[in-house]
Amino acid sequence: MTWILLASTLIFASPVLAQPGSFDHSLLDKGLDRYVDETGRVDYTGLKQNRADLDACVVSLSRVSPKSHLDRFPTREEQLAYWINTYNALTLKGVLEAYPVASVKVIKLLPGFFKRTWYTVGGKDYILNDIEHDSIRAEFGDPRIHAAINCASIGCPRLERQAFNSATLEARLDRAMREFLNEDRNVRIDTEEKTVTLSKILSWFEDDFTGWLKRQDDGASPDILDYARRYHPGAQANTALPSYAVAYFDYDWSLNDQAQIHGAVSGTR
Repeated sequence: MTWILLASTLIFASPVLAQPGSFDHSLLDKGLDRYVDETGRVDYTGLKQNRADLDACVVSLSRVSPKSHLDRFPTREEQLAYWINTYNALTLKGVLEAYPVASVKVIKLLPGFFKRTWYTVGGKDYILNDIEHDSIRAEFGDPRIHAAINCASIGCPRLERQAFNSATLEARLDRAMREFLNEDRNVRIDTEEKTVTLSKILSWFEDDFTGWLKRQDDGASPDILDYARRYHPGAQANTALPSYAVAYFDYDWSLNDQAQIHGAVSGTR
């Protein structure tokens, strides 16, 4: 009888064995809420000392994914929320394995943090680049994900303090992109010099942004400023903006660490 009661408890407590369409992101929620501040910086020291929830989250991700258990993720929103959370959770895990460190750029050099560290997701092995480029970008074609996934660097969008879920996904992706594009470090309009300086993310993934705009209007030939204008009031109001020169900020790969602000670590992906 004791064994039966214990087994029943484990079944109902496990996020892996939850009912279809109800994958539990609460383990990630706990870590984000406790160890991420309002600026998106992470208390990696505290998280490393109390990583049980994150480790349990990673175990659950290793067993179940939309690829392995599609019935658990019947909607686009459930699938996309899963992959965004997976990317962010595994990035945190990858940093913890090497912490203390000044930047993800110095973890597993050549070919690097995003291309060399392997994780099991739904019974299949992935690197972070597989998740970002294949499971997220190629599958969903939504450029707003670039404001939601976080590469543990200062140049990234802020890491959210709450895991994504299907019920609020659309609103939160819109909010994340609006916040990202309205930070001075990501979009800066100089009316005297007639230049717009943008986050390097908008250069690296320009085709994602302009491609999405083209799909909304087959006859359009949009540029990257057209996308920025959707979310940036100053860009919307400036009728001369299309004639401005476009430049890009250097990307800061310094770790998004609460402990200290490291010197800038620049480079490409």
